[in-house]
Amino acid sequence: MSKSTLHAEEVVEYLDQNRKFFHACPNLLDELSIPHPKTGKAVSLLERQVFQLREQRDSLKIEIDSLKNIAGENGQLFLKVQVFTKNLMATQTDQAAVDCIYQSMKELFQVEHVAMVSWEMPSTCLKGLSQLGVSQTWADTLKTSLELNKPACGFVDKEWKKGLFHTQAAMKSVCFLPLGDESVWGVLALGAQTERFNPDLGTYFLTMMSELISAKLNHLFKRTD
Repeated sequence: MSKSTLHAEEVVEYLDQNRKFFHACPNLLDELSIPHPKTGKAVSLLERQVFQLREQRDSLKIEIDSLKNIAGENGQLFLKVQVFTKNLMATQTDQAAVDCIYQSMKELFQVEHVAMVSWEMPSTCLKGLSQLGVSQTWADTLKTSLELNKPACGFVDKEWKKGLFHTQAAMKSVCFLPLGDESVWGVLALGAQTERFNPDLGTYFLTMMSELISAKLNHLFKRTD
């Protein structure tokens, strides 16, 4: 009679298909030993299971703590957006609205650099709302790449910093809030000295603010002809 070689994969497959094997042979559990994942010391199956449960518990605790932190940050951000909404709605003039936007971005949201620009001419000239020139290549890229209700975040280069924010101050990341209803007529640009506005940043609240500002100022770019 020829002796066949039993492979580990076959044992695994057999046990997987016979989950109650150790119910019939419980004495084998007393003989089994498994290396500890950290020390390498042989431990019983029960000890190994306890260690694994502790690992799962610690992993879940870290995940829960992370979710709590995110929930707390989102709650604080929601309150800030709520205050911003109330303040912007309370403004009586277009200039007061623009002033409110700048003040809120800098004081309420702690943004280091703020610029609001348009590539269409508003019906009323307002301080703080400037028009982009057509000579800069980056300006044309900005106009053609932004989409309604889709804020974009990323890292800034020297041309953006110099042309859009008119500053040489340290800046690492930027966020663009497209403004408009039927089409994009401008942008609220936010610059940070850190990687705060990284490409993976969630844009839910940014989209809310983009829509709010657009609703407040859209009438400046409505064509009457």
